[in-house]
Amino acid sequence: GFLPGDLQSKIDPYLRPLYDAMYEMIGAEGFQRQVERGNIEVAPLAYMRGRTLDDSFIILDEAQN
Repeated sequence: GFLPGDLQSKIDPYLRPLYDAMYEMIGAEGFQRQVERGNIEVAPLAYMRGRTLDDSFIILDEAQN
């Protein structure tokens, strides 16, 4: 169904397990700081296809292809 808001607010409910794990590892503030610096990017898999991610670590949650 339709969810109001921008892309981030639409995908946030599905990313709670990822956020929980990242908060456990580096803390909520540390995670937010890394997102603001551009060191961490959270995106739906559909938007990642075709991208080149050199020198990166990629976490895919419940992915299949």
